[in-house]
Amino acid sequence: MAAMLTSVVSYCLTRVDVYEARDALVWLTGSLNAKTWTTVSVLAPGVAVLIPLALLAGRRLAALRLGDDATRGLGVPVQRSRLALLVVAVALAAVATAAVGPVTFVAFVAGPIARRLAGDNGVALVPAALVGALVLTAADLAAQHAFGGVQFPVGVVTSIVGAPYLLWLLANTNRIGHGG
Repeated sequence: MAAMLTSVVSYCLTRVDVYEARDALVWLTGSLNAKTWTTVSVLAPGVAVLIPLALLAGRRLAALRLGDDATRGLGVPVQRSRLALLVVAVALAAVATAAVGPVTFVAFVAGPIARRLAGDNGVALVPAALVGALVLTAADLAAQHAFGGVQFPVGVVTSIVGAPYLLWLLANTNRIGHGG
């Protein structure tokens, strides 16, 4: 399915003006370049609704970490909670992706860092969001200044950092024998 959709995107890119194709490729890589306060004002209403929902859903996520039986014992509806968490997560990802494109590896890197900083005493939603913002900001600064006069899309920098991290994580997971 992914290959078919990639083919459709590639075909569409060959049918448009070269400048439109360049803009589309920059978005497909993920870029913060040329974002303005207009972008923020368009996204702010969605974020204003979704962030409080995510924070409220964090309590249910903490309960779900205990397992289905314990969660039910606490009076939390398991299936409804999972669905609510999924909807909020997808909506937040959609808002972020609409703004800057699919910036890869940020959540993948930010979550474990936040968990290590916050400890394993619960759900680290706020620390993960803050670490993700810090990772994205650092990657954007690197994209703007680290490669001479050439500015890369931020997604390129996050991929350069994230791909080796993924390989390291896979190697250590196999060596240790578990995922954490």
